[in-house]
Amino acid sequence: MYNNGLRNYSSCVRLAVCAIVIATIGAAFLASAQTPPPEVSFEVATIKPVLMDASHRFDPNHFGSHVSSAFASYWSMTLVSLVTHALGVQPLEGTGPVWANADRFDIEAKIPEGADKKDEQRMLLALLEDRFRLSFHLEERQLDSYVLVIAKHGEKLTPSSPDPANSSSASPLEPGGIATGEAPVAPKVTRNPDGSRTIDFGNRGTQTMRFDEQLGAMHFESSKMTIGELAVQLMTCLGSGVHKVVDETGIKGTYQLAWDCPSATPRPPIGRDAAGTLPSDPQDGSSLTQSLDALGLRLEKRATPQQVYVIDHVEKPSEN
Repeated sequence: MYNNGLRNYSSCVRLAVCAIVIATIGAAFLASAQTPPPEVSFEVATIKPVLMDASHRFDPNHFGSHVSSAFASYWSMTLVSLVTHALGVQPLEGTGPVWANADRFDIEAKIPEGADKKDEQRMLLALLEDRFRLSFHLEERQLDSYVLVIAKHGEKLTPSSPDPANSSSASPLEPGGIATGEAPVAPKVTRNPDGSRTIDFGNRGTQTMRFDEQLGAMHFESSKMTIGELAVQLMTCLGSGVHKVVDETGIKGTYQLAWDCPSATPRPPIGRDAAGTLPSDPQDGSSLTQSLDALGLRLEKRATPQQVYVIDHVEKPSEN
């Protein structure tokens, strides 16, 4: 999952008007696009590029958004990941400049005193519009999607274990663990002796991840996850050409799930063939297909009309 942002993406055909398409996941942003809410902004913010080369590898422990009531930090995030966080949508295909999906930035911002934490995404969007000269519009497009269904041989799922009586995400960290997020629901990240990392979400279960060099894939194991949540995570595994993965299994409840997310073998930038179409099964024979098959699940292609945000223009910010 983390290695996806390290790949190079195809150059924009026309740099004058580049676009990055992002699918909406709710009606709220449709309404906000028509009736803009009052402007809000960070009190102060710094943006610094993250050096990525052979001597400076991606650090999964220095990644993602971390928001409190007073500060917001965005570590080692690409412009695409920043925009998708600000809009509250899922990432899609990139046809913009290469750097938008490759270059990473550290942003440290101060939330104004008295501001509501729920306005953090709007403040980030305002920052991107100001410092990255970001502009976009909303339109409907026919987009390639996938549905997650039960395989012909039937599901082979293991239900999650019952929650322990003293389950709490606020419990003390084990040696080697680091806290992320904000109490009382702060998940805990522990580095394991085998190089894997385990995130403890308390009564929401744990997720362990490690890179399998032999398979060229990131291996995930979750102790408590719904199939719908798995579908969301599969969007990252399938690449930025996949606009949506919809759970149509009808399976309820939480399960112990394990799957592989191919990341080491280079793939087309947006998961398409030379003709620009999405193959019926882009992961056929891959470790992802095999891991889903072990769960009794499979992916099927589908094209659906979706409301999308299209980024028309963006520039690299000046460092400060």
